[in-house]
Amino acid sequence: MGVAAHLGIDLKRYDRRIRQFIPRYDEMLEAAAAASGQRGPLLDLGVGSGALAARCLQHAHRRAIGMDGDAAMLAQARQRLPAARLVHADFTRIRLPRAGAVVSALALHHVAGTRRKLALYRACRAALAPGGVLVNADCCPAEEPHIAEAQFAAWRAHMRRSFQPRQIAQMFAAWAAEDHYLPLATELRLLRRAGFVPEVVWRAGCFAVIAAR
Repeated sequence: MGVAAHLGIDLKRYDRRIRQFIPRYDEMLEAAAAASGQRGPLLDLGVGSGALAARCLQHAHRRAIGMDGDAAMLAQARQRLPAARLVHADFTRIRLPRAGAVVSALALHHVAGTRRKLALYRACRAALAPGGVLVNADCCPAEEPHIAEAQFAAWRAHMRRSFQPRQIAQMFAAWAAEDHYLPLATELRLLRRAGFVPEVVWRAGCFAVIAAR
């Protein structure tokens, strides 16, 4: 399913809408960009509208490669990243190109299951040049159920600034078919198994930015 159908939005309004969905969205992207370092080309998995890649380029990456399975989102990214190499592909099914940094924002939760996520992290490690970094900004709730429940309640409270409770319930029900949120502790364990040394560099409720070297 494409992003427009998944989120139920007009992609021309994506940049405004995503801030209504995700609390502290800009702060999260800035933390991810700052963690992306300055080594070699940038590879953005699930590049979307190009918002994260554009911020990373401001932190000294000279060129970017963006991958996304949604052709409509790649068209949006082209407007923001005219010089980037944009690839229409499922990044879990192809060999990733060499990069100094691999980044992703709100995309890797579409990878279902720990086995597939571990395989992706290993592919990212193989693609990274020595000293490179993998940066993932995503929903990574707490492992303790009562804490995770409070985190999701805070997320819904943010969305109530723009939507009615019934709309929010319908959104979460629709997203559940494609969104697979692994606990933060599980994400860190998988990254270590893949050969990374991960650190949480930003955290707000159920959202986190992990930098793994």
